[in-house]
Amino acid sequence: MITVDSILLEWSYRCKDGVVDLNDPEKKAILEQVLSELGIDLSEAENEDLISLISNSDLFSDFGNLEASGKGTIKLIFSNIPNRGSQSDALRNDAYDALKQLVDQNKDLSNFRKLAPGTGSSLGSAVVNYKGKDYKLIIKGASDESSSDTDVKEALVSLFYVSDITTPFNKENYESRLNQLIKTAQKGIPGESSNASQKVVSYLTAISTDNKPSNITFINQPLSSALAIKAKYPDQKLIRTGLFDTIRNKATLLTTGLPADKWCPGDVYVQLGPVGDINKIDNIELLNELFNDKWGGTEKPLVAVSLKQAEAQGGKAKALLNKYTKAKEDYNLTSDEIDFDEEQFKNGIKDLRNKIKSKISGNQNIEYIMGSDDLKDDIRFLRGKYAALKSIEFLFRQYNDDKVDDAIVALAGFALSLSGVNPTFFKITGEKSGEPGKVDTFSKGQNIILYNIDGDYEPIKVEDSSTFGGLKINFKIKKGGNPYLVSINARNNGNTQGTLEIQKIQPLSK
Repeated sequence: MITVDSILLEWSYRCKDGVVDLNDPEKKAILEQVLSELGIDLSEAENEDLISLISNSDLFSDFGNLEASGKGTIKLIFSNIPNRGSQSDALRNDAYDALKQLVDQNKDLSNFRKLAPGTGSSLGSAVVNYKGKDYKLIIKGASDESSSDTDVKEALVSLFYVSDITTPFNKENYESRLNQLIKTAQKGIPGESSNASQKVVSYLTAISTDNKPSNITFINQPLSSALAIKAKYPDQKLIRTGLFDTIRNKATLLTTGLPADKWCPGDVYVQLGPVGDINKIDNIELLNELFNDKWGGTEKPLVAVSLKQAEAQGGKAKALLNKYTKAKEDYNLTSDEIDFDEEQFKNGIKDLRNKIKSKISGNQNIEYIMGSDDLKDDIRFLRGKYAALKSIEFLFRQYNDDKVDDAIVALAGFALSLSGVNPTFFKITGEKSGEPGKVDTFSKGQNIILYNIDGDYEPIKVEDSSTFGGLKINFKIKKGGNPYLVSINARNNGNTQGTLEIQKIQPLSK
């Protein structure tokens, strides 16, 4: 019979000095070994704390929802990381970098060690010490069968809009509801292409019997968005194909090549009435007049709705650079640059840093926080840092020295699709709880400006640290008369391409 006394006796016997002590990491490990041999495992509680620490850290917000499994060896599966390919490799490496940063910042974590490729995955794995115990962490992308692409996320909103589901999902109602939704989607989701409808059927079928928390919080988000739309526009029609595509194609022609999602980021339109012949429209302002300017307004035939997940990024801005050159090598890595060795990258980084520093030296609205030249000997890290600096230096060169701050504001405006030629659109952020989502208004032709109080500007901070393989740009803007905090990341995706995207935009109290 296993008793507390028998466990303590065995534990003390195995300790060299015969004294038990939970505060001693070595003795704690001995206790866990004793308990393990007796079929008792206490590590799960620690795992939950460690997983929660990772899941709640802003360092991992880029990578989507986290699903974790395992005890001593823990698999960390992020929903925004593809299962395979170069983009998957780049994002997983970024996640390992974030893990290293978390270890450096948290007193309960220590001794980060990156293991070689093949130890857990093609990119290797990492070991961290959490409260005196080592854990092996393997970062993975979402599996093919249950991963959801943009079509699925947006078509689910259309599906929920025509369903009779009005309350959040939970463990009890999950399976029966999904079976109900599958039957509806199999007949074709109104306003969606047959391909999108079939993707939804495949996705829902793959997760229909697995009511784990991450699946419930995911499915609650499109429900949340649909409920917000139905609250103001019940019994209407959502469209994401047909007329939707015709309007977007016309906008691209009228704005001389501006990507449709940068003219208007509406992922779905609410159609309230007939639109007329789009082919006869010869001015972008006339096209914009088809969209309502007030949430709940019905004077015009369309409402543009941008759909966002609870942890979605604010928007991508890289395509802005296309405006200034047709040669993408001007801001992406060339084939020669991608093959640079460590010394070439370090020299290139030093040169680009000096150019940026010189360019903004006379601009009081920008503060360049530059790390040391002592960069780690990691070719992927150096490539990412060099690529980020190259794209930002190229953007800055398109503006006069005293207007470089305008370049950063333009970057944010482009990422938010506030191009100056946009119609009014409404962004709905889905809630994980399943409650109706929050609606933000982005007015027609709206521009953003750098936040100031009576002409007193808080500097834009360009953070070029020696530990992050990219750049971070933090600043405040005024949008619609209200102040917001914006964070932009510039980084490389592991190949010749780079990304410029808003990581965070959040309202500030006035």
